[in-house]
Amino acid sequence: MIRIPKIIVMIEKLIDQYINYSLIEKGLTKNTLYNYKIDLNQFLFFLNKIKCNNILKIDSSILVGFINFMKLKKISSRSLARKIVTIKNFFKYLIIDRIIDNDPSTILESPRIGVHLPEYLTLEEIEILLDIFDISNKYQLRDKSIIELMYSAGLRVSELSNLKISRIHLNEKIIKIKGKGNKERIVPIGEKAVCLLEKYLQNSRPYFEKINRENDFLFINFKGGRLSRISIWKLIKQYALKAGIHKNISPHTLRHSFATHLLNNGADLRSVQELLGHSDISTTQIYTHLNYKKLKKFHSQFHPRA
Repeated sequence: MIRIPKIIVMIEKLIDQYINYSLIEKGLTKNTLYNYKIDLNQFLFFLNKIKCNNILKIDSSILVGFINFMKLKKISSRSLARKIVTIKNFFKYLIIDRIIDNDPSTILESPRIGVHLPEYLTLEEIEILLDIFDISNKYQLRDKSIIELMYSAGLRVSELSNLKISRIHLNEKIIKIKGKGNKERIVPIGEKAVCLLEKYLQNSRPYFEKINRENDFLFINFKGGRLSRISIWKLIKQYALKAGIHKNISPHTLRHSFATHLLNNGADLRSVQELLGHSDISTTQIYTHLNYKKLKKFHSQFHPRA
């Protein structure tokens, strides 16, 4: 096991924050996160060898040095490819979180190792999940409102956690979202989400409000404080298990489902890009692979010469 010396604790802390972000925001599997942790620990080990203990001093030459260092260990090309992807994703996170201004990993070429198709729920599974709630219970009314809104608007968990009452306009059936990089977008929400939010604001949220803890956050906990990303992640896992859904469910699964169902029902890619708040359409295109997969299945099933 690689021991991480104290001189690079700051970078180690950033790695822990990134792993937590990947778990909650990206909904990555434990196995993927375990591999990320191995890759980044090896990166830490290399940084210690060259006596680099400041994240701001890491440049492209250091990253190339790390890749060459790993090549000397004669690891497989697939493992090396994964390490490059891990490094690039880590620095992308540091840019998003405004820890660094310039990304030194842009020089690294991301190898093509196949497309990872995100997990999503079918329409039937969405219905099963939303049918298990007893909305006469104040907690379950809040939790169903969370899941319905995430699916209705395709929100990131951080966007939901930070959403304020002043940003929702139920009469117009829209919400104003501040996404990554503080970019604003307006997202429409469905009738069912609107009805649930009205009931939540009237019958449930006042129950959670506490003296001296007044705030404008839409979803709050039993102490009256903002409901955290990890709390939302846990409650979605809990209800999915209760509904008998055994996929690797996370808040991001609802976002994947939102995008997939829109495209499967004929929405154009640009519109879905706007709704998701993707700055690059190539990020949205991952969902077209899911659509193609469905079309290929139909072709294979019904074409006489398939």
